[in-house]
Amino acid sequence: MAFRERDNFYVVTGCSGAGKSAIIEALKARGFLCVDEAGRTIVQEQVRVGGDGTPWQNRAKFRELLLSRYLYLFDQIKERKQPVFFDRGIPEILTFSRSLSIPAPEHHRAAARLYRYARTVFVTPPWPEIFKTDEERRHSYDDALAEYPLTLGAYRESAYQPIEVPRGPVSERVDFILQHVRAP
Repeated sequence: MAFRERDNFYVVTGCSGAGKSAIIEALKARGFLCVDEAGRTIVQEQVRVGGDGTPWQNRAKFRELLLSRYLYLFDQIKERKQPVFFDRGIPEILTFSRSLSIPAPEHHRAAARLYRYARTVFVTPPWPEIFKTDEERRHSYDDALAEYPLTLGAYRESAYQPIEVPRGPVSERVDFILQHVRAP
């Protein structure tokens, strides 16, 4: 199997509700190509069609839909020089298995090995003051906190180097990320 390594693809991950999407929107406003969170899109689609592939209905099904969408989005981006930012990435799929307390299927582990982002992964730490639920994020802050170390573990085990993005205004968080991005 051939590796798909994209040194210009950067993941912004971390605790749910810690400002990842705001960072992605700010990066878009600065002219960067960004990929929105696949999980939110899947939830919106499943709710729209009355499907059960949501994290609160059928986590195993959601996990497979999520993997499929991550692979699709990775392959759809043709940019090979300028930085591209992803709101979460393929190793997140391993987090779901861990949160279900079941082993990750081999095809999930293979996807994390074969589809490679830049080694540096930007992590937003828990931030209770900005956490909120909505139609796509129905879990509690405690649920988000419990998932956070699983996400960090998935990236570390997938040979990525997580760098914590300091709390602060979105513009400062974006500046921090851009200081650590490989120039084309």
